[in-house]
Amino acid sequence: MVYPSHSESNKEFSSLPLDEILKRAIYQNELMTKAMLALQYQEKVEIQKLDSSGNPLKTNSLQFLVKPGEGFLLSADPQTGTLAMRKLSTQDIQKAQAANMVSDYLSLKNLVPRFAISYEGMSRWHGLPSYIIRFDPKPNQPYQSKIEKLINAIQGKMWISKEDYSVLCVEGRLPKPVEMAWFIAVVDKLEIHYHASAEKGLFGHLPSFFDLEYRLKYILGQVHARQIISMKNFELPQPMGKNE
Repeated sequence: MVYPSHSESNKEFSSLPLDEILKRAIYQNELMTKAMLALQYQEKVEIQKLDSSGNPLKTNSLQFLVKPGEGFLLSADPQTGTLAMRKLSTQDIQKAQAANMVSDYLSLKNLVPRFAISYEGMSRWHGLPSYIIRFDPKPNQPYQSKIEKLINAIQGKMWISKEDYSVLCVEGRLPKPVEMAWFIAVVDKLEIHYHASAEKGLFGHLPSFFDLEYRLKYILGQVHARQIISMKNFELPQPMGKNE
């Protein structure tokens, strides 16, 4: 895994106020999210069941083509290391969103208000000039679900492109364990790594790699798993009959 360089002179760049950087990054993130709905791309999802040291015990993966207007509901069982996939129509996706079964937890617009944000300077990510933004948990941040509680506890950094304000990289982790069900279950490890494509496309630097590792400990044992999602070959589908 390639990590961003932290050694970069701020004098090379003309910096913007933090609020303006975030405003432009949120706008670009929303634009990219909408654009992806019209694209087709290859996606691979891999789940690993890990031992206590983080070594894979079992790995299962799925590969599929995501087309415009389609979605996929993935259910993962970290105990057995298996995945199941069900294709959803646009109508199914809309119903799931209306029933609050799908929530946009990870959009930048929803994430930024959850954290204490600070500016750490500038660097290069794969040669691309970028702003380094740090995020830390806010004390007593409200939440409506266990997932939100966990997200609120993450700290880390993100690298935002100086050129078009795409989020190029995110590195996050839990600084301390989080109780999920009183003392019965505790998440004592959570690490997140996100990389965009180093090559800029029509809609900016699109998602390329997402790596999530977590360990949940409870009275009778633990669940330690890792999920890796990779996306590539983004393209606008050709209209029917174009090549006929």
